[in-house]
Amino acid sequence: MLFLNNEEILELTGFKLATGQCRWLTDHGYPFDTSRSGKPKVLRSYLEQRLCPSLTSKFGFEEPNFAALG
Repeated sequence: MLFLNNEEILELTGFKLATGQCRWLTDHGYPFDTSRSGKPKVLRSYLEQRLCPSLTSKFGFEEPNFAALG
């Protein structure tokens, strides 16, 4: 799934209403878009990268060390 579902956004923000969720996401620096109904849409990959940076680097999402090639 590309985006967090409603339950996951509720768990992340602690807010049921979209207005509270959007305010919390903004206050905590999470990029998001909103659906037509005003509900926030948060990329799952961003959340994983932010909360588990060592996990994403394990799967090669960091830049290669080009200096090591020389």
